[in-house]
Amino acid sequence: MNNSMDKFLLSLMYAIKELETPLTSEETKKLKNIGQQLAHDPTAWEIYTEPMLKEIISNNSSLNKVFQNIQPSLENLGDIPQDFIQNTEDLVTATPGEKPSEKRPLPIFSPEDFKSYEVVNITIEVLTSPAPPEKAKEISKQVGKLEKLWDFISQNNSDKK
Repeated sequence: MNNSMDKFLLSLMYAIKELETPLTSEETKKLKNIGQQLAHDPTAWEIYTEPMLKEIISNNSSLNKVFQNIQPSLENLGDIPQDFIQNTEDLVTATPGEKPSEKRPLPIFSPEDFKSYEVVNITIEVLTSPAPPEKAKEISKQVGKLEKLWDFISQNNSDKK
């Protein structure tokens, strides 16, 4: 994976997971709307989704602090092995009984738009949940691949120091 959108979303998921202070109800509502927009039209990334997420991140000091720490590290890694990213089957396993992301219709767009849908699906699951930090922790803990990714990033960061 070498997609800046995927890396941004992974950084956001990590920041949400590691939040020190809870999200406000307004932030949760905004994240849900952004998640729904992402599900409806992932190609609106540059014109809608990314600017809205950046606004939420910059207005929440706890979220911004974690995001600013992890995002450059993820960007500098280059390609992230795909086995660190949950696939659709992993996501269904981590969220049993819920409406799985693969059942939602995906718009048709070129392969250049996204290298994989897994990161987008994870993001949608987290952003549209009533408690995004808990959902990020649940998905990460139950499947474990994201925990391996965070460990991978931490190891690469410490190797560069």
